[in-house]
Amino acid sequence: MVTDQFTIQFVFHQERGYGRIVNIASNAAIGTALPATTFYAATKAEVLIMARRFAMELGRRGITVNAVAPGWIVTEMASAGRSEEDFQARVRNMSERTMVGRTGRPDDIANAVAFLASPESGFVTAQVLTIDGGRMDYIGHG
Repeated sequence: MVTDQFTIQFVFHQERGYGRIVNIASNAAIGTALPATTFYAATKAEVLIMARRFAMELGRRGITVNAVAPGWIVTEMASAGRSEEDFQARVRNMSERTMVGRTGRPDDIANAVAFLASPESGFVTAQVLTIDGGRMDYIGHG
């Protein structure tokens, strides 16, 4: 599915000679320490790799390719299958893991995507913008 989306975007933007491709990944791809997310993290890591590779392929054609890696965002997906009490406890727990002391909102992600899709981001490519409030529970490397 990810490959099909990239292919469609590639063909469309290549014909125009200008474009912005912004992919949505997850900070799980970077290594958050949440159990039972291995396969989810692996698929999101694929998005990051493909964004960087397509940036290399398309840059000379005026097309930038970037990705955003959201942290824990309060959405219907985040609350699915949880009681209100359990969900609020989860919000508190995830808020404590960030430097800014809160969970993310959909607008936090939308604003970043809007910038990366704008003409003002013309010199930004092959980048991953992590939008997680300064999440502090990443898997360490030693």
